[in-house]
Amino acid sequence: MKKLTFIIILLFISLASYAKANVDLFEKGNAFFNNKNYEQALKTYLTIESKDKFSSDLYYNIGNTYFRLNDYPNSILYYERGLKLKPNDKNLNTNLKIAKSRLKGDIYIVPDFFLMKWWKTIYNIFTPASWTIASIILLILSSVVFVFYYFSFNKKIILFYCFILSFLLLITSVFAGFSKENTMHSKSYAIVFDSQTHGKDSPDINSTDKIRIYKGQKIKIIDKNNDWIKVKTEDGKEAWIENKDVVII
Repeated sequence: MKKLTFIIILLFISLASYAKANVDLFEKGNAFFNNKNYEQALKTYLTIESKDKFSSDLYYNIGNTYFRLNDYPNSILYYERGLKLKPNDKNLNTNLKIAKSRLKGDIYIVPDFFLMKWWKTIYNIFTPASWTIASIILLILSSVVFVFYYFSFNKKIILFYCFILSFLLLITSVFAGFSKENTMHSKSYAIVFDSQTHGKDSPDINSTDKIRIYKGQKIKIIDKNNDWIKVKTEDGKEAWIENKDVVII
């Protein structure tokens, strides 16, 4: 028992030391950034990322550093990655718009259908973990209300509607949690990094050029064929490009 306790304590100490090391690195990167040593700041931030330590703050700082280095495609990439974790972050959204304004080409963005926009607003309220907790609470609540409804002789109508409401909220929370989880781990969106990308009619280098796609532009991957991907641009156009020309968000 003492040996197990010692191992657990040692594990906690190791985890705490590891977390502190990453915090120290993050602060070191911030110091480099504040002193306008952007190359060293970027190197420090990317070291943290290489350890699979992701956060919206880290992605925000990496995006800002790339922006200061005039690397707008990479700044857009990291702002977008930050927004996958924290979609309503004002700073990320503002800086993303500024970075996009520095790109060549004026892209019209087709707005989401209002129902889809409404659903995104709902599932982005909480993290997947928070939606899971909400689902468990609503499951318990629904069960309790159902028991009261089943054994009650009075107020059956009110209890019935309360059960229906709680059950609908439960279903909504479950689907919201899945939607949020899928969005955070989605590999369907990417940023174009080749400055000479032409969308083709078919997955063939000799096929006809269909559209011009600019470096730094966000695209959605809708199909794959060997080394080619079929993409949909933010203005609704579809074409085939080579997989090597993009980086997944």
